[in-house]
Formats: sequence, structure tokens, C-alpha cells
Amino acid sequence: MNLYMALHAEAEDKTPPEQDAGRKIIQLGFDDIDRVAGFAPVAKDGTLSAIYHSHTVRTRETAEGFAKHFKPRDGTVEADGLMADDDISGWLERLGAAEDDMMIVGHMPSLKRIAGSLIAGDDAAHPIQFARAGIACLQRRDDKSWAVTWMVAPSLV
Repeated sequence: MNLYMALHAEAEDKTPPEQDAGRKIIQLGFDDIDRVAGFAPVAKDGTLSAIYHSHTVRTRETAEGFAKHFKPRDGTVEADGLMADDDISGWLERLGAAEDDMMIVGHMPSLKRIAGSLIAGDDAAHPIQFARAGIACLQRRDDKSWAVTWMVAPSLV
């Protein structure tokens, strides 16, 4: 099972906290999504089940941008547990049981905490330096351990 993890693309400048969820992706962000998606070795043959994203506009737009390239069977899905400070335990359970490849688009530090928990068994480990609109592919091996198999950042393509 492959888990593709992505930090949302570059968005509008920070706004007052009460307006943060409505921040939209800027053109640079859309360009980064297209470059990364064009290079990343994500299967484009329907094996990706869905792209899950948080409740913000910028993660939804990032997920939709990747979906144009990767064509997930179930499209993009808004999901709980992907906001910056959310409890990640639900995602850890879900990922442990998942059989189909999936992608999650979220925020820091929740993405770092999910990756740390999966790879090192410690949500404080932060084994991946995520880049905006970049993708890290984690693979669950037969022994149920996780490993990073590749990463693509906009600065590389």
C-alpha cells in the first residue's frame, strides 16, 4: 500500500485567523502542482483510491489539482484529522488497515506527525521535510512497517 503525502501548495498571504481556512492557492502553487504531478511516479491507472484533504480551500484546491493528473477512483474527499493541530490517531488506524493506495493533502505539523508515527513510531520524529506541493511516498511493507520510497519537491522539477 502506498501513501502519498502532500503539503498544500503555495497560498495567498496569511490573513486574520478567522479567515485562514478561505486562503486560495496562488498561480505559483498551481504551477508547482502541475510540475510535481507530471514528474511524480504516482500510478495513473486507477489504483489510487482517493485524495483526502482537510477542510480548507487551499488543501481542497491542491487535492483537485493533483486529481486532474492522478485520476483517483473516488475523487477528492474532505476528511477530518488533517488540520494542523488535529488528533492524528484516526488516520494512523485508518492507514494501518488500508489496502488501497491513497493520498492525503494537509498541513504542518500534522503531516510531520503522521509521517513520524508511521516511519519511526514517534510523532515527534519528523523524518520528512515537506515542501509545498511536494509529494512524499510512504510504502507499508509486508511486515506492517513503513518506509519512504521517494519524494518530489517543486524545486527539483
